[in-house]
Amino acid sequence: MSRLPAIAKTVGVVFVAGSLVFLGHALLEHRSDLAGWRPSAGVLAGLTALALAYGAALYLLAEGWHRIVGLFGPEPRSRSWPSYTGTLVARYLPGNVAHVIGHAVWLRGGPLSKADLTRASVLELIVTPMGAMLALLLLLPVLPVGGIAEALGTTVAAIWTGIALGVGLAGFGMSLLLRRKAKGLALRAVLAPVCLATLFMLVFAGIFAAVLQLVAETSVVLSMAVGIAAWVAGYATPGAPGGIGTREALIAALLGGASASADVLLGALVFRVVTTVGELACFGSGFVLSRVRRRGKAAEKKGRLGSAHTV
Repeated sequence: MSRLPAIAKTVGVVFVAGSLVFLGHALLEHRSDLAGWRPSAGVLAGLTALALAYGAALYLLAEGWHRIVGLFGPEPRSRSWPSYTGTLVARYLPGNVAHVIGHAVWLRGGPLSKADLTRASVLELIVTPMGAMLALLLLLPVLPVGGIAEALGTTVAAIWTGIALGVGLAGFGMSLLLRRKAKGLALRAVLAPVCLATLFMLVFAGIFAAVLQLVAETSVVLSMAVGIAAWVAGYATPGAPGGIGTREALIAALLGGASASADVLLGALVFRVVTTVGELACFGSGFVLSRVRRRGKAAEKKGRLGSAHTV
């Protein structure tokens, strides 16, 4: 059992390496088209706005983390939000799991025990992908399933069956984990965090579709679904910091037949830049808000001490 994490990481590294090879080949194949891309001022302004919107959307996950922590004990947003925003960069070095663990490490020394913080971290690892699954489920009725089946060389029935089985098994597995790992909590106890995660995923997908519309001609709904699927793949791949390589490779592979491959590849790369800028914006805003909060508390404490001396 102790060898499973090492095996999973090795498989993840191999998968990331394969994704990077795929991307490298695609970049070489379309290097002339990519080198010729010159975004207009309007496109750059749009991408900047989307990056800031993504940074703001990350606060949905920060609030979800706050609600998860609140299931185990009282913790103010002045600590729970910075514990999320302040560890965003950890998803790149060393990786996604470190980002989640970082939230709990940040909150040590507070009212929650180490055991409760561990339970909260496990719960977050479950809740966020559950939100992605639900977002995909909401998009299913308007997805061009026939076109997807044709591109994948399969049938519509097989697509629906696979999605239904995947969602059902994921929901069942997450329910079991919730009951065993999180003090016997029922699914209704994490309804708010799951809803926040689902909303974030829909916003994430919308931003991805908007980025693609700026650089490529693709179906908006299909782009949204592929964006969520790519996020899940990057999130679930051990050894893929921030899903780098895995996410872009899956986007290029799934949307390559929906429009010009060079445009899709460009869209995937531009989206990586957009999300990175958004994460840095969220990290920076969280840092500023945290400092303002600390200074306010220090000034308040100084004022109380001054009043006491006066009396």
